Amino acid sequence: MPTIHFLNVLEGDCNIIQHYSERITVIDVSNAYNDEDTPEEKAVKASKQREEMRKRTNVPSNKIDYRQKQTPDNPIAYLKENIGTSDIFRFIISHPDMDHIDGIKDLFTEFKILNAWDTDNNKSINLNSYFAGYNKEDWQFYTQLRAGKVTDTNRLTYYDSDNALYWNKDGIKILCPSKELVKRANESGDYNDASYVLLYTVTKNEGKSWKIIFAGDSDDHSWEYILKNYKARVSNIDVLFAPHHGRDSGRSYEFLKTLKPRVTLLGNASSNHLAYSCYPPIRITNNQAGYVIIDISSSAMTFYVKNYDFARDYKSHRGWGEPVYNSKFKAYGLFKFDA
Repeated sequence: MPTIHFLNVLEGDCNIIQHYSERITVIDVSNAYNDEDTPEEKAVKASKQREEMRKRTNVPSNKIDYRQKQTPDNPIAYLKENIGTSDIFRFIISHPDMDHIDGIKDLFTEFKILNAWDTDNNKSINLNSYFAGYNKEDWQFYTQLRAGKVTDTNRLTYYDSDNALYWNKDGIKILCPSKELVKRANESGDYNDASYVLLYTVTKNEGKSWKIIFAGDSDDHSWEYILKNYKARVSNIDVLFAPHHGRDSGRSYEFLKTLKPRVTLLGNASSNHLAYSCYPPIRITNNQAGYVIIDISSSAMTFYVKNYDFARDYKSHRGWGEPVYNSKFKAYGLFKFDA
């Protein structure tokens, strides 16, 4: 059965898909470290900015603070301990913001990564500029990868019009970016609209499919393009990994009238920056729930969370009884959808 892992990575993104084929897809990385820190990594870990990230939950007064940002997941450790892999079939960089490539150098050191998806962006960062609690060595590594100088991986740049055997078999459809969106991003310097947006489908009963969207940091131009070209595909989806972590950034939310997600997963922006009211009512925020796991079969989609207190309160408010621990996922059952 395919399984999706939505990690709690401080302020960035990292999603892991275990496919039917047993291939592993990792989408973005953040808060990733191996056991050997360079002087730069030590300085970043000890920085005031990094400490502020751990404290920056800012939960509204009407909500409980479960303090999950103080114990974020390290994707490198998670992949080794919870999934038990040394290979990553594809690593997808949704777009080149530091909170989506935080720890990329160590990730490539610790794992054999066969394929790396990237966009043909022209983003640049002055190494003498302010890195705000991120590691400039990761940016240097990324630029080497983008230039094709990391020889142990196959760098690929795909657009929505492209097609490939392996990711078709794994249920991945690229919705964005188009060549025009990447060109626009390169000209404007706003790289959110060059972000990958992926539709992931898994076969369920009666020949239908579960539909999950990984939205990266996609913005309004991306969704105008998607609704123009793929409206039927993105209608009435099951799970939305909210764009830009679910942050309220003055954007349009018209796309949600088409998507109508049954569940929305919100990422690691501070809670007072999340657009809670704009999304449908079934939401899970991993700065509160810890990591979220979705176990998918042809007959059901089951959700688990790391944080017991969150699971207990979530279920108690709905009269659903005590959460049950799942030793395989090291997480507590929250709810299940039948096909």
